[in-house]
Amino acid sequence: MTQPSQLLPVPVLAVPAALRRFAGQRVVAAVSGGADSVALLRGLLAAGAQPLVAHFDHALRPDSAEDAAWVAALAAELGVPYAGGRAEVGRVAQQRGWNVEAAARRLRYSFLTRTAKQAGIGTVLTAHTRRDQAETVLLRLLRGEAVLTGIAPRWGGVQRPLLDVTREDVEAYLRSLGQDWREDATNADTALTRVWLRLEVLPLLRSRFPGVEEALARQAVTAAEDDVALTALAAAIQPHTPLAGQPAAVLRRWLRAELGRAGLEVHAGQLQALAEALQSGSTRHLTLPGGQPASATGSRLVLPGTPPDFSAPEFAYPAEWQARTPQPGDRIRLSGGTRKLSDVLAERRVPREQRSQVPLLAAPDGGVQWVGLHPPVWAAGARAQTAWHDPLWEGMEAALAQAREAAGAQEVPVGAAVLDAGGAVVGLGRNRSRERGDMTRHAELEALRAAAAHLGTAYLSGCTLVVTLEPCPMCLGAALEARVGRIVYGAANPRAGALGGVHDLLGHHWGVQPEVQRGYRAGECARLLRDTFAGFRRQP
Repeated sequence: MTQPSQLLPVPVLAVPAALRRFAGQRVVAAVSGGADSVALLRGLLAAGAQPLVAHFDHALRPDSAEDAAWVAALAAELGVPYAGGRAEVGRVAQQRGWNVEAAARRLRYSFLTRTAKQAGIGTVLTAHTRRDQAETVLLRLLRGEAVLTGIAPRWGGVQRPLLDVTREDVEAYLRSLGQDWREDATNADTALTRVWLRLEVLPLLRSRFPGVEEALARQAVTAAEDDVALTALAAAIQPHTPLAGQPAAVLRRWLRAELGRAGLEVHAGQLQALAEALQSGSTRHLTLPGGQPASATGSRLVLPGTPPDFSAPEFAYPAEWQARTPQPGDRIRLSGGTRKLSDVLAERRVPREQRSQVPLLAAPDGGVQWVGLHPPVWAAGARAQTAWHDPLWEGMEAALAQAREAAGAQEVPVGAAVLDAGGAVVGLGRNRSRERGDMTRHAELEALRAAAAHLGTAYLSGCTLVVTLEPCPMCLGAALEARVGRIVYGAANPRAGALGGVHDLLGHHWGVQPEVQRGYRAGECARLLRDTFAGFRRQP
């Protein structure tokens, strides 16, 4: 015997078929009274779900209360529970500085989630269809959105199960039931951009491209899949990961997340401008919506509230030196000559709005002797006049000495030191690959072995590995196995760097996540590499 459902045309089955997975479940169904939402409600009942009808009155039309009464009557007729809410969206939007569409969306979803929570229901369903999806993609494309996606099938506890169902299928289903619906008068107002797209633009496109709605909906799916993959790559960016050279698509998503965490809004063009500046290492200052500043400088994002990376002088220095902040005309005598302090700060990529806050020490003649950056900047000969002590600086000094020793032995000039929790050097190492005929005898491994022997333990938790060159994957793996707490390196390693020079292996989860500081005394470390290899090339 033929089942009744088999006698129905396929379009009529599309709505209940999309809702079968909710059979037996309690759900909140957002019902406005329009065809899509009424079909959602009737389809849920046909599928065996247990819906609670939720209607939100935006109070944007004089007859909006009639919609609420109609939906309440429909719920009573069908024997399902009903919850209503109301807010004067226009007034709220004006008070809070939102546009009306954003205000309506926020208040509506707030009502829906609140209703679900009060009823002890975990799922809210809305009736967005493929037509809504196509309109959204086209609208975002025309607006020039930085990341082109459509309506998400799922957002928190909200699901949109009808996104693959056409408007024609919805109306066919309702006609088969003899079910009427309410038509919102604003759905004919082409002054509204979405209505204009629906009534004028999409029909024109459909006359030339009959499958335009399906194509736009398919674009939403593929764009969402791409966005998930690229967002995962952006989430793998660590604080130490070099942003210069990152793909622009990844940087845009990283920026979107960073700005979102800071509670800042951004236009698509601004997002693109910041991404380009970070990618190239250039400087760009922007004013975001709401008047908030944002800067990209030295491949670093600086937002309101970003803490300055400065340190005050916490060591003994000559009594005649004055502790202060920069003044116009400040100069500092470096090994290569006297320079304007403002130029030095610009080269060190200190954000423009933070330069006036940099702590420094100046001699009576006004000459700057010390600048509290990380690492600090010293005037020529100034450090010897103080009791300054920095274990990290001295650790890199030891690593550089090891690197010079490696260069003298015709090895790749890389040196490393391991510092214990108190800052004392407990292990030293240099490249010995040629000397030992073993390409695994890298500086880091030598230093880690020496530290383990000195401390009597294979695990170096709380220790710092200082190395003149960014570690390769092998050496980073050894540091992770030894559970080193911090890694500090000087020059980037564009051939085998495992901390962003080529790949950032710490973007994956290894169980141990050491703190990483890159570029420490990078100029000295890179100069030693350049000079050594230049010397090698000059040899016969």
